[in-house]
Amino acid sequence: MALKEKTTPLVYLTIREGKIAKKVGETYHLFDSVEGYIRGISTRDHKYGTDLCITLEDDQMYQLQIKMKGEEPTSKQTAYFIAFAHCCPAINPHQKVEFIPNLKIVDDKKRSALFLKQNGEVLKWAYKVGQEGVPSPEELKNKKGEVISVDWSEVEAYRVDKVNEFSKNLAPIVPNDIVSDFGVNPHIADEESDLPW
Repeated sequence: MALKEKTTPLVYLTIREGKIAKKVGETYHLFDSVEGYIRGISTRDHKYGTDLCITLEDDQMYQLQIKMKGEEPTSKQTAYFIAFAHCCPAINPHQKVEFIPNLKIVDDKKRSALFLKQNGEVLKWAYKVGQEGVPSPEELKNKKGEVISVDWSEVEAYRVDKVNEFSKNLAPIVPNDIVSDFGVNPHIADEESDLPW
């Protein structure tokens, strides 16, 4: 005799043009937000970069895939990932979280944002870059003292650490760091045309 358990398939979601996107056939259905209990966090590397995969449970199981970084080694973290990393210490893992992406055009440039809500309240960032205990970007200067580039690597590593800490608070459901490669999206090949960077 073999024991069997009914499993609910994941509904894969991404963020496209400031909306939650669910692929149906060759088209995307767009939604203003998605809400659920966070049940797991992982990452997935693919040819277009790295995604943070957040498993949510509500009426069914969803996997919201948030682009962390693009495929280039010099790619910076995305606004969506940054917002989650800065808010996650304030999330109560025992309550539903609503993810509300936003996209505005300012001076002909796209400005992305992600808001997280619990109990009807928008969560504030739990920390800010440069405050006590949080690293600041390092400015690299030439001999004249002019800033030639800015190194964000310590800040980016700090954000990843904060997401890892939050993930560990979900244990025993999610005992691993987000550096594990866990998520799978059958539609990833179709996402190249809509990347925000």
